[in-house]
Amino acid sequence: MATVIQFKRSSTQNAVPLTSDLSLGEIAVNTYHGRFYTEKNDGSAAIVEVGSNPASLTINGAVTLPTSDGTNGQLLSTNGSGTVGWADAASSSLSTFIYTVTSSTQTVFSGSDDNSATLSYTVGLEGVYLNGVKLVSGDDYVTTSSTVVTLQANAVVGDVVQVVAQTSVSNLVQGNYTSLVATATTADQVLSSNGVANKAIKYVVMASHASLGTHAAEVLLINNGSNAYFVQYGDAFSASSLFSFNSDVSGGNMRLLVTPANTNTTFNTFQIRLT
Repeated sequence: MATVIQFKRSSTQNAVPLTSDLSLGEIAVNTYHGRFYTEKNDGSAAIVEVGSNPASLTINGAVTLPTSDGTNGQLLSTNGSGTVGWADAASSSLSTFIYTVTSSTQTVFSGSDDNSATLSYTVGLEGVYLNGVKLVSGDDYVTTSSTVVTLQANAVVGDVVQVVAQTSVSNLVQGNYTSLVATATTADQVLSSNGVANKAIKYVVMASHASLGTHAAEVLLINNGSNAYFVQYGDAFSASSLFSFNSDVSGGNMRLLVTPANTNTTFNTFQIRLT
């Protein structure tokens, strides 16, 4: 008769053994998910998950992958401190509008161009050309709105005016975006970590809570190689403050630390790095 060998097991959803449940090297299984666990000890006992259907995945003890799928078109992005998450791909759109001058007094160009496309652009991101020669904003033309370009001097009949327009810009924070879900109110959780070579970083931090609303603030963080200093300003919240900040230099990194006022608070940050 065959011998049935069984591991310690639980059929409870999301149940994970404690170090007190296992001996070093012993294996346990959660039969609800088909996940296996064992105890390791590298000077400190801990439970690690093994198998092909993990609840979370950490590579080489350093890089932690997200536990859920992103939305269509999103990319994986790292915060530079071992956490990988989903972020929108940077995108922009360029359109070229072409106008053939039909009057010797024409200076204003708007509306439908020669190809029936309607002029629209982001002011300051446009390029205007007269017969292929780039014009200078303010000297050769002015932008009175996002749908009109006005030449400073009359064009000649038959001239061709081209407006190369940046019509949309999205996700300028690609590569400088981090996200954290703080399940506890533990003090000084690492919100962002960057090498001390980044001497100054400006943050926009937005925190949200399911029942307590939204809190946003700006932070300017600097370091001198051994200490970090910050100033917080522009606070705005819908109900009450959801966090407080601190900072330090640890392991060669300048860190922005946060203490949530409530459990289960989601933090999103946008950072501009200056070296």
